[in-house]
Amino acid sequence: MLESNKRPLVAIVGRPNVGKSSLFNRMFGDRRAIVEPTAGVTRDRLVLPVRLPDYELSFDLMDTGGIGIVDREDLAASVEYQVLTGITASDLVIFLVDAREGLTLLDEQVAQYLRRSNVEVVMVANKCETRSASIAALEFSALGFGEPQRISAQEGQGFGDFYEHLSTLLPKANEIVEEGRMSIAVLGRRNTGKSSFVNAILGEDRVIVSDLAGTTRDAVDIDLEWQGHALTLVDTAGVHRKGKINSAVEYFSLTRSDQAIRRADLALLFLDLTETVARMDQELARTIVDRHKPTVVVGTKSDLVPDMSIQDFRDLVGHKLPHLKGAPVLMISNVNKKGLDRVLRESLAVYEEGSIQVGTGELNRMVKASFDNLRFRGRGEKPKVMYATQLGTNPPSFLLFVNHKRLFEKEVLRTLTNDLRKRMKLVRSPLRLVLRERERSASKKG
Repeated sequence: MLESNKRPLVAIVGRPNVGKSSLFNRMFGDRRAIVEPTAGVTRDRLVLPVRLPDYELSFDLMDTGGIGIVDREDLAASVEYQVLTGITASDLVIFLVDAREGLTLLDEQVAQYLRRSNVEVVMVANKCETRSASIAALEFSALGFGEPQRISAQEGQGFGDFYEHLSTLLPKANEIVEEGRMSIAVLGRRNTGKSSFVNAILGEDRVIVSDLAGTTRDAVDIDLEWQGHALTLVDTAGVHRKGKINSAVEYFSLTRSDQAIRRADLALLFLDLTETVARMDQELARTIVDRHKPTVVVGTKSDLVPDMSIQDFRDLVGHKLPHLKGAPVLMISNVNKKGLDRVLRESLAVYEEGSIQVGTGELNRMVKASFDNLRFRGRGEKPKVMYATQLGTNPPSFLLFVNHKRLFEKEVLRTLTNDLRKRMKLVRSPLRLVLRERERSASKKG
């Protein structure tokens, strides 16, 4: 068993199209890795936490690109680098093979990589839905990693025995020291330098960078420690007009970007300073605002526009993206490593501001004072708030019990939100209001 109190990293490796992403999704419990019947769809390392309380397991699971084959030859070397780096970084490797296709030359090549890596290996034979496939899986014992665990990722068969075996190799969940992490989604149109930024921050080629637009297609979670802070950067697929979605892979990439926004604590919106702000940038900014996520706007490739000042860029953002009013605006150069640290400093400052907690009494006094300043047109029933309480932080979220939600029109909500932000001194962090109608007794309803 591995001796450590940190979360172990478990990597799924194998030749292309043996079901690595299907296994990843099954173990994680959600469809997070892209699953396509096309060899080489997964290009970057995708890492997410897995918790299996029934087996006292808690670990990080890594999906990797296929070894040896990709859908574009120009990226073959980068994908292979991702796999080898993943093997080197992991504490345990799940060597996945296809029982239906049997032992292949590529399986033997993967085995050679693993034997040289000096890492603990668990061999798993996938697609063992039938008795014949389950028997055929025994031939993989010849690769030197023992008798394979036999499963079907698609049907969910064999996972009980598989998890029991993992529990003999990994530390117990109660022995692992967990830590809170701030999640930052790195967003923007294609080829704006998102992956280059991530690699520059990490000081290594952690995600694939190519001159070809659209190289990143999964939302890739990357943990790092920065000046004593535990962070997770989520490098997302480049967003483009929906009319240009030419495959199922592109569709799922766009879906992953939206999911990344939803689960992130903060969003970095990347804009290419050498190009004009496009409609797609505005739509992406609107999505971030609709998800109530704090934002830092990052202008990239500043080395290519030496005549543009930071004030020029702020004016441009204020004019083209007015819904991001209050968000920090920065300019960076991935090539010259200029301004990179400031992006993370500003992100942490915004996150700290959004961590505000307001006592119930003080909150209700603020809400009453805000309503006292509101002026409502007409003589009909006016919107009222009977009670308010805080739901959470980042963004600061508050539940308001109201008389009728229909009376809280967009303009009323916007005015109330802006006034409460001023009272709470939230300059850069958004504020989220959730409305719930007061439950009235049957007699009062009558």
